Amino acid sequence: MNAKLYVLPASHPCAAVEAALNLKGIAFDRVDLLPMSQMLIGPLRYGGSTVPGMRIDGEKLVGSRAIMRRLDELAPDPPLLPPPGDERYARVLEAERWGDEVLQGVPRRIIDVAFLRRPHAMESYIGDARLPIPRALMGPAMPLTAKLMAFKNRAKDATARADLAALPGQLDRVDGWIAGGLIGGDKPNAADLQIGSTIRLLLTSGDVRPLIENRPAAKLTKWFPPMVGEVPAGVLPAEWLPAAA
Repeated sequence: MNAKLYVLPASHPCAAVEAALNLKGIAFDRVDLLPMSQMLIGPLRYGGSTVPGMRIDGEKLVGSRAIMRRLDELAPDPPLLPPPGDERYARVLEAERWGDEVLQGVPRRIIDVAFLRRPHAMESYIGDARLPIPRALMGPAMPLTAKLMAFKNRAKDATARADLAALPGQLDRVDGWIAGGLIGGDKPNAADLQIGSTIRLLLTSGDVRPLIENRPAAKLTKWFPPMVGEVPAGVLPAEWLPAAA
């Protein structure tokens, strides 16, 4: 098949889809977009204004869950969901939905607020992305880009503080799913990839890392290559941070 994946550098739902493609052995071309450009390019290329977006033999797909469902149809082995008759089927779908609709926004808001304080930390997240402009030209635009990203993701001090306060309870939920065998097994399912990609991004914050690194949830990052990018410890105010478990 002719598959093209549209991503943003360091996007965690994009990383989830990329991991699914690699697990299934599906060859694809990756198109790296500049931050915010997906809102203009996406509707023309793949039919949406968010990432990940994908074109498979001309078919347009938007969103990590929709893409992974389609990948299971096109390449059933290995499956990303238990069989429909399995009692875990609905539970994995629900964990994936929670990872997408609830947990996914947490690192966006926390790291966006950190970027407002340290905008040039954004450059470390570019990694191997093949962007259409030289990196030397991106530096001066990073403070403005940080403001635009924070506006788009509704990231403010108050939302970041609320996310940090809620994070230990969310990690307890993930650890519980691992203890119960729903995720964290020898073979990843869609919820492993959805949640693991978010945990991987959260670990790039030096302030947030101590809250996660000794938990079972941290092991969900094993399905991904090492994450590039870091916001150093001390960027977020210490009084915002809950105690590590």
